[in-house]
Amino acid sequence: MPDQASAALWALESAFARLAHNKRLAILLAGLLPLIARALLLPILPVPKPAIQDEFSYLLASDTFAAGRLANPTPALPEHFETPQELIRPVYASKYPPLSGLVMAAAQKLTGEPWVGVWLTMGVLCAVLCWALQGWLPAVWALVGSLLAVLHIGIVSYWTESYWGGTCAAIGGALLIGSAPRLIERPRASLALVFAAGLAILGNTRPFEGLVFAVVCSGWLVFELAREKTQPAVVLRRMILPMALLLIPVAAWMAYYNQRVTGHVLELPYVAHDHQYAMVEPVLWQTHQRPAPVYSNAFLRDFWQADRDEKLGDHDQILAMHAWDLLMVVGFLVGWPLGACMLLVARPLWRDPIARRALLLGVLGYAGPALETRAFPHYAAAETALAFILAACALRALRNAWPGVDGAYLMWGALVIFALPTVLGLLTPTNRGLLGSTEFLNAEHASIEEQLLKQPGRQLVLVHYGPAALAAVKTHHIYQELVYNHADIDGSKIVWARSLGAEKDVELIRHYPEREVWMVEEDGGVTLNRYSFGSRISNVRLGVRMALTR
Repeated sequence: MPDQASAALWALESAFARLAHNKRLAILLAGLLPLIARALLLPILPVPKPAIQDEFSYLLASDTFAAGRLANPTPALPEHFETPQELIRPVYASKYPPLSGLVMAAAQKLTGEPWVGVWLTMGVLCAVLCWALQGWLPAVWALVGSLLAVLHIGIVSYWTESYWGGTCAAIGGALLIGSAPRLIERPRASLALVFAAGLAILGNTRPFEGLVFAVVCSGWLVFELAREKTQPAVVLRRMILPMALLLIPVAAWMAYYNQRVTGHVLELPYVAHDHQYAMVEPVLWQTHQRPAPVYSNAFLRDFWQADRDEKLGDHDQILAMHAWDLLMVVGFLVGWPLGACMLLVARPLWRDPIARRALLLGVLGYAGPALETRAFPHYAAAETALAFILAACALRALRNAWPGVDGAYLMWGALVIFALPTVLGLLTPTNRGLLGSTEFLNAEHASIEEQLLKQPGRQLVLVHYGPAALAAVKTHHIYQELVYNHADIDGSKIVWARSLGAEKDVELIRHYPEREVWMVEEDGGVTLNRYSFGSRISNVRLGVRMALTR
């Protein structure tokens, strides 16, 4: 029996090796597996609903681009529509870099569903990861690392189950990591364009962390080319000029986009947003408070005060917070079992020049996320390829530590164990959340909107938070908010607005005279009620028509 099992295992490894050495087929397989697996799961894991602020902001970008605009005009009575993570002045737009929104906009335009863009980019990421790993590792181990990525983040993770993941930035980082060693080996214009594409993607997804990672990768590339004594003329002709050919128009477009959104070619939208609202910047060197802006309502004031208190509190325990964040990044990218495996084989891993180089680049690149007050996994998305290079090297070290069949059993058994978090994720309701927190799982806005879409005519929803909800701002509303709209607010079937008191609400209701008016109140629970008005508009509710509880 053991001989039969050994023969079957050797046959499996031989077939796997043949597949891996067909590099194009391996890349195609790595890209298709997560797409097919996630599509098959749709009956039990349907298209995710947006739940937190960042997701709605990205969806605003998608809706804006799908409509053929870079930004939207500021709506009438804008104070009713001010909400976290979005600009309302000088234009109505998302604060986030545009690439993820553009990808979702293309999917929205073609299929009507922005999430299709999220789904497709995960397939592209896994394919690009396989290509990148092939530039570092033997074909077999490149495919092993790619399958780890498919199993751990490719099928079900918060990068696939939300609208604010790091997939596009991870693609950009993988293009840099995959093209750099190939350029060092032989400079070519095609690879230079790939490297430039990675730079362009990072600049339009994670500008700050991407810049740090781009400097690290570019510095390594320059150092190795100098050490190889590559002719400057070759570098100029085959690398610098092709990169400039791509990056100059990309930079011009970025400047144009900034000018359309913020009014200044060098001011990024998220910088303009923070200048308008934030009291403290999310970076380590910003420890003093800005003068508090004049907010249009109590919710925004309480929200940004809670944001300030959280950041200052994180500053006070920065080492502990960053240690936890680093563990969270490692746990998300490769999982705790594989992270423990890396520690077990730390010595042979460090002796492996490929693993050592990947680790050093990863440490230097992590300086970008580490310079911020907090570092979530999508902040470090550019380093995804390095994480799976290290993962594949760890499995190779495990395999080589026990040569022969015993090592093969150990390695393939470990691979199965590393896949368990994905399987378990399908059996729990926490698969769309970073840590399973309720703010990532609740979709109150989507639930209410789903009910209102069944109502005839067009609707206006006024949102009001009671004292209990405002008191809980630090633990709940800093992540989840209800006032979010489509790009064309006036043309939407449902308009969401913040209730600012009877006088201002009356003005808003008169601005939308043809709409049925509803009041959403949140005070330890969420209730949706008709808003009563006749010849004289009054702030009297006609009883609970619908109720939502957390």
